[in-house]
Amino acid sequence: MEVKSLINNWEGNRENRANMSLVRFPRRLAAFVILLIIALTSLGLIAANIYTVGVSQVGILVNPYTGEFSGPVAGPTLAWKSVPWVNVVIVSTAVQTIQMVGSGNNINVLTRDNLNVSLDVTIRYQVMSTNVITLYKHYPALSWEDNALVPLIRSSVRDVVANYTADELQAVRAQIQVGVENKLTTSLETEPSLANDIQLVELNLRDIVLPNSFLAAIQAKLNAQQQLLQAEFQAQQLIVTALGQRNATIITAQAQANATLIQASANAQSISNIISQVEAQTGTTWNSTQVAAFTNMYTELQLLSKLTGQNLYIFVGSPNGSLIIPTKP
Repeated sequence: MEVKSLINNWEGNRENRANMSLVRFPRRLAAFVILLIIALTSLGLIAANIYTVGVSQVGILVNPYTGEFSGPVAGPTLAWKSVPWVNVVIVSTAVQTIQMVGSGNNINVLTRDNLNVSLDVTIRYQVMSTNVITLYKHYPALSWEDNALVPLIRSSVRDVVANYTADELQAVRAQIQVGVENKLTTSLETEPSLANDIQLVELNLRDIVLPNSFLAAIQAKLNAQQQLLQAEFQAQQLIVTALGQRNATIITAQAQANATLIQASANAQSISNIISQVEAQTGTTWNSTQVAAFTNMYTELQLLSKLTGQNLYIFVGSPNGSLIIPTKP
């Protein structure tokens, strides 16, 4: 009986211990779950108060309840917010590019002679990190590019291009680019919402697009000028040719005249020598009438001799003797 009683007591104690273990397990599980929830909540609160700022970025801390601003916090960095409801606004301070290129996006302007032209422009700018809070206060939606910068660029380009006529644009392209840079820099310095907040890095005037009608007119003008130059060149050639022909004709005529004079002078001298010989051989002296008559006869017979190819002669008689004079030497 005693053995049986011991066995019954041992079995009863074992059942009691099992029942107690079953009761303790849910309590431990509940405690573990509660601790886990507390740990996750704490980690969530900690993570919510941590923020990161990347390279070429600054962070602005904005308290929506008090309206206070703090920062800027320059990146790259990992930082802690003092209270979880503070908002962190990230602003890039890297160099930004605005492409105002192509139809619908480029800048349409009027030249001094009221011709509508289009300019393709690329602008590179940078937000100044030291004044980023002031810039954010003016543009809380970070919309300074569309609301202020782009209109200033368009206005600067229009003001500069309006000083030139359409046919001057390509020749003064470098002057236009410098003028727009100076105008835009001045506008950024005087615009209250952008002063000391935006820095112009570079402006590139990529293309000047002229209307097709104007280009056609320019081409027609160039063609007309080329034709005019060609006509002037041809006319000059004709003038030079005419002058050459005239000079050649004058030279030929002068040569012929000189030859005729020389020939006439030679004939006169020859006739004078013949008369002197006749006077010497006949012992006579001819008067002017006789000289003229002999000269005419000799000249005519000499010409006739050339035409017929025969040698004709002149017979001269006198009391002291007679002479026969050939017309060919």
